[in-house]
Amino acid sequence: MSLHSLRRVSHHEWLVAAGLLLLCGLFASAVAGGMQGADAMPVQLSAPPGQDGNRASISADGRGIVVAGKPGEAVARMRFTLPQRSDRDEPWVVWVERKPVERIQLVRDGWRSEQRGFFKPHANAGPLPTGYLFQLPYGWEGDIELELHVTGAMPAVLRPRVVGNAEAWRVERQGVAISATIYASLFTLALLALALFSAARDSLFLTLFGCAALTLLTLAAVNGHLYQVQGLRWLALWGAQGLLALQFLLCASLPQLLMRYAGTRRAHPGVARGVDIACVAMALLAATCLLDLQPMLRWLQPLAMVARVACALACMGLVLDAARRRLPMAWPLAILALLTIVAGVARQLMLWGYLQDVPWVRSGDQVALAGAMAILAVGVINRISDYRDQRDRDQLARLDSERRMQREASRSDLNAALQVKLRSCAEGDIEWTAFHQLLEHLVPLVRAGRAIVLARGYHGQDVQVVVPAVRRGEAEALLGKRELSLKRHAANGIPLQQPLSVGDAGGLAMEALVPLPIRAPAWGMLLLERAGGEGFTTEELALAGEFVRLALVHVDQALTAIQLRRSAELDALTGTFNRRTIDQWVVRSFGEAERDGQPISVLFVDMDHFKAINDKYGHACGDHCLREVARALRNALGEGDLLGRYGGEEFIAVLPARGGAAARMVGELLRGDVERLMLEWEGQPLRLTVSVGVATRLRDERPPETIDRADKALYAAKRGGRNCVHVAPAVFS
Repeated sequence: MSLHSLRRVSHHEWLVAAGLLLLCGLFASAVAGGMQGADAMPVQLSAPPGQDGNRASISADGRGIVVAGKPGEAVARMRFTLPQRSDRDEPWVVWVERKPVERIQLVRDGWRSEQRGFFKPHANAGPLPTGYLFQLPYGWEGDIELELHVTGAMPAVLRPRVVGNAEAWRVERQGVAISATIYASLFTLALLALALFSAARDSLFLTLFGCAALTLLTLAAVNGHLYQVQGLRWLALWGAQGLLALQFLLCASLPQLLMRYAGTRRAHPGVARGVDIACVAMALLAATCLLDLQPMLRWLQPLAMVARVACALACMGLVLDAARRRLPMAWPLAILALLTIVAGVARQLMLWGYLQDVPWVRSGDQVALAGAMAILAVGVINRISDYRDQRDRDQLARLDSERRMQREASRSDLNAALQVKLRSCAEGDIEWTAFHQLLEHLVPLVRAGRAIVLARGYHGQDVQVVVPAVRRGEAEALLGKRELSLKRHAANGIPLQQPLSVGDAGGLAMEALVPLPIRAPAWGMLLLERAGGEGFTTEELALAGEFVRLALVHVDQALTAIQLRRSAELDALTGTFNRRTIDQWVVRSFGEAERDGQPISVLFVDMDHFKAINDKYGHACGDHCLREVARALRNALGEGDLLGRYGGEEFIAVLPARGGAAARMVGELLRGDVERLMLEWEGQPLRLTVSVGVATRLRDERPPETIDRADKALYAAKRGGRNCVHVAPAVFS
């Protein structure tokens, strides 16, 4: 696809973008709220005695547990007061947002909760959990003190909250709705991209599929939902490093997709090379993560942050460049990209403990990323129209080429058929045979239901040919009524077409009239009839006229050939001039060449090993070979050249107005055409070759002298190994 076609902007892109944003807004209003407004118990956090040096610490405002990501277990103390309970009160639960920790557990004197983990989800956690839920014993009330034990390889900030069971599950349902919408959108987008790739065979759609699938896997891993899928739980073996590997791969794939969409490699090849290098580096970092080298984890975490920032800047730059060049959906994509970056920054601040953990801070960047990929998919799908236009152009060009090839083949077939049929026709059958061949080859091309050739006084004959033959009686009755009007049309010499009523029911047909260009007082007409109201195209009428002229030329040539045979100038076996005739033409041609000061050349052509053919296959085979060689020689010579059989297997060709170099080229042409003949006799292939001697008339040289030098050149070619051309020198030694 050209860059010009990529610049075409859809007039509906802002409407599509507004629709997608409206859907996002409606969904946001439906599930917004999160923990806001929940009836949560105040919780005091503190470090237990002897916590110095441990990897857990309490934030300054007392509401967060900072997990530093170092070896060992982090412990924090929680204090809260539960009200006195009645039989109708629901149980209280401790809800902790879902962060990438390996193990988390609540402990009190004589009581321990079940362990929860990010990479090893609990069986009762639900399909798409948002946080870790710990149900407290029903009988607890008053002042409660718990210890929160956390083990994690990645830094995280945890804010435990004590809420009612119903409120906790309401938040979980909201999280499920958000996550399910994101995953379903990306999954649908991946399937759509795969279907488009199957239909269009454009690798851009395959890149979109890979990027959407990788985004789905990465977001599911970041949320901890990937490890709940039965077939994918083995990914938890890499733990935190597997999570980082997916992030590196996503940061490498997004710029590649945007470069394909924006045509950056053509517009800015230097920028594309730089992005490619950065993407390769991220892919290598992902491979390093999969090696699961624990000492590298402390270095890979800040590198992952750098990769995310670099990816965000690169993607924003690529999208703004696409918008500047007015690519489809580029400006809506730029807005969504900016929202994704802002939401990503907010999520990171939440992970560091600077913002509250609410649904749209926790999942806002994921929703924006899914929306951005949907907008990008709409922009990419705009390329389908370019494919359709290109496909239509290619299809029209292919059909036009096929029509031209078919008609050229039909012309060649008609030419060959006329040559073969008319050569063996009796004199009185030549016109009818030629017109019948004309209709047989023309009717399938112009889709005519009936075709008629009518000729009056052509070479002293009246000829009428009808195809199909079963409609001959109907055609004769029609022509008897219209002959005078057809004669007037023929005198105009201009093809035309007109509607025609056919049958008793008055059906409609189209009739084309193509005059035959024959000399008055003779006249002729080609009539083509097609059922229905569809007329004949200008191309079809031109083709009919061309076929008519070709048939008439072959008729004239066939009649001329008959006249020559009648004058006994031809060799009965080969159809070429006999020796007496060729001697007369040689004398006449030499006289004209001397008079006009033009060169003239004589070629002697002799079949190689002809006696062996006669001895092995018989004289009938030898006669067949002579005829085929004569035909090949005659077809290879030009108009005005003379060909005669000079003796048994020897032919002579006279080339007026051609000197030595041109005559040698003709000799090579004759030799090559004979060598390429594909002949068989009684199922056995025959290979024929000829030797050619060439002599060009010297100054004041008489015909016998030139012929003698050509004859000597022929024998020199024989001595030189046969199947070659030898040019006679001025004097033979």
